[in-house]
Amino acid sequence: MKKFWIITLTLAVCTLMAGCVTQKKKGQEVGWLKRGYHNLTSKYNYWFNADELFRLTTAKLEEQHTDNYNQLLDIYPYVATDPQSAKGDLDNVVKKAASGIALHRPGDFADDCYTLIGQAQYVKHDFETAESTFRWIKDEYNPNKKTKKFRPTAKQKKEVAKDKKKAVEKKKKTKAKEVKKKKEAKADAAKEKKKAYEAKKKAAEKKRKQAAKDRKKGKKVPKTTKPAPAPATTAPVKAPETPVVEEAPKPEVKEEAEVIGRNPYKKRMGRVAAYPLAMVWFARTLTEREKYEEADFVLRDLNEDRFFPAKLRDDLAAAEADLWIKQKKYDRAIEPLTRAVKYAGKKKERARYAFILAQLYDRTGQYENAFAAYETVLKSGPVYEMDFNSRLHQVVAGWSNGQMSSAEANRTLEKLGKDEKNKDYRDQIYFTLAEIALKDGLKTDAIAFLRQSLAASQGNAAQRAESYLKLADLYFESEDFVSAKSYFDSTITVLPATDVRYKRASDYAANLTDIARLITTIAANDSIVRVYGMSDDQRKELAKSIRKKQQEQAEAEAAAARVAAAKAASGGTKAPPPVAGAKPSSFYFYNEAYLKKGRKDFSKTWGDRKLEDNWRRSNRQQAGNNEEVATRTDSSGNEVVSDNDVDNIFKTLPKSEAELATIRAATYEAMYTLGTLFRDKLQNSRRSASTLEDVQSRYPDTLRHEKEVWYYSYLDYYDLSNKPKAKFYYDKLTGKYPNSPYARALSDPNFLNASKSRERELTTYYDSTFTIFQQGQYQMAFERCTDAPRKYGSQNPLMAKFALLSALCIGNLQGNEAYCKALSEVIGRYPASAEATRAKEIARLLGCKGFEVVEEPKAKTQIDDAFTREDDKLHYFIVALSGSDVRLDDVKGAVSDYNREFHKTEQLRISNIFLGTNTDAPIVVIRKFDTKDQAMRYYNEVKDKKGFLGETDKKTYNKEFFAITQENYRRVLKNKTLEGYRTFFGDNYLK
Repeated sequence: MKKFWIITLTLAVCTLMAGCVTQKKKGQEVGWLKRGYHNLTSKYNYWFNADELFRLTTAKLEEQHTDNYNQLLDIYPYVATDPQSAKGDLDNVVKKAASGIALHRPGDFADDCYTLIGQAQYVKHDFETAESTFRWIKDEYNPNKKTKKFRPTAKQKKEVAKDKKKAVEKKKKTKAKEVKKKKEAKADAAKEKKKAYEAKKKAAEKKRKQAAKDRKKGKKVPKTTKPAPAPATTAPVKAPETPVVEEAPKPEVKEEAEVIGRNPYKKRMGRVAAYPLAMVWFARTLTEREKYEEADFVLRDLNEDRFFPAKLRDDLAAAEADLWIKQKKYDRAIEPLTRAVKYAGKKKERARYAFILAQLYDRTGQYENAFAAYETVLKSGPVYEMDFNSRLHQVVAGWSNGQMSSAEANRTLEKLGKDEKNKDYRDQIYFTLAEIALKDGLKTDAIAFLRQSLAASQGNAAQRAESYLKLADLYFESEDFVSAKSYFDSTITVLPATDVRYKRASDYAANLTDIARLITTIAANDSIVRVYGMSDDQRKELAKSIRKKQQEQAEAEAAAARVAAAKAASGGTKAPPPVAGAKPSSFYFYNEAYLKKGRKDFSKTWGDRKLEDNWRRSNRQQAGNNEEVATRTDSSGNEVVSDNDVDNIFKTLPKSEAELATIRAATYEAMYTLGTLFRDKLQNSRRSASTLEDVQSRYPDTLRHEKEVWYYSYLDYYDLSNKPKAKFYYDKLTGKYPNSPYARALSDPNFLNASKSRERELTTYYDSTFTIFQQGQYQMAFERCTDAPRKYGSQNPLMAKFALLSALCIGNLQGNEAYCKALSEVIGRYPASAEATRAKEIARLLGCKGFEVVEEPKAKTQIDDAFTREDDKLHYFIVALSGSDVRLDDVKGAVSDYNREFHKTEQLRISNIFLGTNTDAPIVVIRKFDTKDQAMRYYNEVKDKKGFLGETDKKTYNKEFFAITQENYRRVLKNKTLEGYRTFFGDNYLK
């Protein structure tokens, strides 16, 4: 307590003294006591709290992020997470930092607070504002910026002189060491030469003595040469010079102690300026804004800065790697990411950087380096999931590098799968086995492994998406389009819409819809025709095999049910694991004693019975709607199938030749359409040509679509470079149908250009008419709509658009009655068009006769909750109001004034509706926004603005805001309530 009062009294005295310190001139630096007070208060009251909150918020966002280890990991996981849940905390960071700047500007923490503000804006994904903040820091707080002549103090001069003296001494020592090393090298070389000479001399002497002995014995000995004289010992022997190969200087980051000169980032009390950190985040912001060249310039400038703080090296290297990864230049990202791994101070960051580095090595085919990088991950003590995936991918890298065979890799992976702690990761193991099988060319095995991966999946949506997509691609490559369509559909249910592969998967799913349906239809029709042409005996045999398969399937299902029942009986229904501090569950079926008693009582009454439907009935085989019949056999034990059984199995077969002809005609239409879709949707000319050839061979006498078939066949064979076949169909088409548009399109090169020119002219005419309508010149726009059929024909492709625009003009010129009549004509003339749908909606909003929203009895209403998410489709913004004090005209006027002031160029229109007969709950509809993002931007802008609806401190409304697509808006109108959509909006728009 005594210490507390001493500190408090000291601060008070310092504060009083700070006010007494005199200043030489206005604008010069304040007294040191005053600055100290502002530094102390700014740091611990504002910056420290804001920084702690920012760190906790980014850590929370990291925990929410789920990594997909089959894809390149994000360097910054907290940025890859939707920041909606953390926006409140990030706003508080900005608020605290801004307060610190405003209240303690004489202190030294303004740059730190500004940096925190920019970081919070960046994490909120408000990259445009963050860029402005960091750019302002660069302009205002750059210590390298020479705005005025620098005049060092006496202390700084001494520091510079001291640094120079140290550098000179270090240079002298280095030079002395080099001279010493050279002398030692020369002396060593002389010794080695002398030693070699002595050895050579001894060998020559030995040889000479041996020769003398041989002469005495009478042997012939060749003459020997005298050894060279020994080198002079007075002077050292000069070592032979070897050519020195100069290596290119390697870039290295100098330690601050080695740098000569004044460090501009050095601040009082051993602090470092926030400028270098701000510039790293500035580069990251530019990267997110796709300003790659400017980001590269900032990063290169920081890399060349000799005073750049050593503790920020890993941040700088990671930002540079992120820049190249965002541009998909993976080979250039390897070098900075290697530096990030080297300089990372925390094991968690080092493990993540090393894992991404290994993935980059994998992508560039450097499997040996990838293997080593995964080893670095394992040595960094990562979380178990990353540890497991590192081992998994390390096996693949080792196999790809030739360090192990496929069999060894498979055995290692199977061993990982048998480990009980890897039970939840078996889907990833099977997926990896599939990848190895694919690289070995075993596509069938790969498909089997992928199916096992899906069967073993236990809630890992990211892995399910990978397996679904891989299966879809494999089936698509094999041209099994029915299976591919099914797996593409499954893919888009679990693949995030933000994934770059989502569009490809959704496009294929859409393009294969009709193709898969037609293939299935053709196969079914062919089966019907084939069975229709069978004899009675053949049908009976087929019926026998069909019933046998049905029985086998029923037995398999029953066996699976018995296994499930056995698991349940052996304790399959268990209480959830206890949680510390929680009370035990009182749920009946979580109580083991009750379960055992129930099984015992059941066995006493009913005995040991297998799990099956209608188990209490003695004649359960005949119960229900099961159309299967009991198996009958003859005297030899062969199964007997009666005529009645055959009729029941083949009851959908055609009864006459007329019905058969209808099926054949449908098959012809399906095959023709399928052939054109192969070309138009998939650009698969080979399948298109083969399908159309099949059509002509199976239905040679059918003239319907003949010219179209020949036209598409010509195009297919032309694309396949089969000139004889292309000429064959060209001659047939121009010979039999010379005046058809198809023949003219091939024979007259100007025909298509003229048609396209006509289409462009029609589109331009409509666009200009619509512009005139938007300008309020309704009479002129109406006249142009009336002239359109005369100028471009009554069957032109934009007639429905002209009709609707004409109705809109009538509504502005003649009033609601004529407006409703014109809308009814649009709906009647073009019932299946998008314009008819729009006309119905307008008519419903106007309350036109026959389009009123009729209130149905509550007992009969059923909410249609099949809402769909279509982010790229047209959106409305609706305001649901409630209360008897709502003045709808005032609200609409306020909204209109707001849009006129802040959204003048967007031409937003306002209307209102009532759901049902309750006039106390009006809904204001604001249309239209092109996408979900535009609508949600408007939502975030107005949700907290009082002036938006004309509210004041005394007058407020009960209100709800929603963004909604056209399709979901129609469902809300049909339901006559917002119930159901509230939940959908919260789950899909606010999370």
